[in-house]
Amino acid sequence: MTQEKRKYAVVDLEATSARSNAKIIQVGIVIIENGQIVKAYETDVNPHEKLDPHIRQLTGLTDKRLRKAPDFSQVAREIYELIEDAIFVAHNVKFDANLLAEALFWEGFELVTPRIDTVELAQVFFPKFEKYNLGILCEQLEIPLEHAHTALADASATATLFLKIQEKIQKLPKELVEYLLTFSNSLIYESRLAIEDAFDHMSDFTCHDLIKQQGIFLRKSKRFKKARKLSKNFQHNINLLDLEERKEQDEFAHAVEQALKSHQSSFLQAQTGLGKTYGYLLPALGQTSKQILVTVPTKVLQDQIVANEGQNLEQIFHISLHSLKSPANYLKLDFFYDSLQQVDDNRLVNRCKMLLLVWLT
Repeated sequence: MTQEKRKYAVVDLEATSARSNAKIIQVGIVIIENGQIVKAYETDVNPHEKLDPHIRQLTGLTDKRLRKAPDFSQVAREIYELIEDAIFVAHNVKFDANLLAEALFWEGFELVTPRIDTVELAQVFFPKFEKYNLGILCEQLEIPLEHAHTALADASATATLFLKIQEKIQKLPKELVEYLLTFSNSLIYESRLAIEDAFDHMSDFTCHDLIKQQGIFLRKSKRFKKARKLSKNFQHNINLLDLEERKEQDEFAHAVEQALKSHQSSFLQAQTGLGKTYGYLLPALGQTSKQILVTVPTKVLQDQIVANEGQNLEQIFHISLHSLKSPANYLKLDFFYDSLQQVDDNRLVNRCKMLLLVWLT
């Protein structure tokens, strides 16, 4: 290691609402030092007002419990001393940092620590995810979150998420991370510090799964095993896929098989849920060892076939399916490389460049 790692305070607040004038009702703080969680802190706070039913249901907190909790003035110094020399980390850091900074200000403490947002970092370093709320990220990354919307549980989950983000950064080629740092000032607040910290502790290693093309790191094409020849018996193939036999599907597959043998154009209509995809794929694959081309009406259906039936066919028969789309759905590498030679005035464009660089790996 080249230097001592920074100290991070991962914070989550529960409040009376999501508005800027909300009052804090619970504080959860997790301290990270040298890449390890070293301390956890939690306290309820008496807001001196009744909670909305929605907040009670969301957090599990009650007015009776909070009436026994300390005022914020009683815990302000303890909280401030815990986080004053740390980098403030939160999932949607704007809300938590602003709310806590204002509450501390009215108690005579000025919170001026750098801020890191794990939402935006997750968007950059896990670009294939569809959603980035904390619960979904925890499911995707197998992070424990048993009591969501309680301050310490959310802070602990966010701390683990932050460590996984840094772990992901350190698995990337060092040259690529250095490239990402070029655009990292476009991340909100001081989120670039997370990348700088990970970069400072990276070793020079060669990732054999990546190749460098036109200055961009790309994942190598997967090597597929030699395809197995499918049986011309539809039900035998279905059994190999560990699927249940269905009379209607079998009849549909037989009709497809006869149409293919006749070498004539055919129009077949079948009801939803019959199992049409396997009904036409298996007979087609069973009659030839050459490539076949299948067209479908929507990109959604195309992606579903590749992800579901395609994955099963690859696993059992070592047959690979690839999706072909219009040119508008592809990234032209030479144009993208040219765009990387300058930092754009629009921060969102720069962030998009960052996540594309990661996505390509």
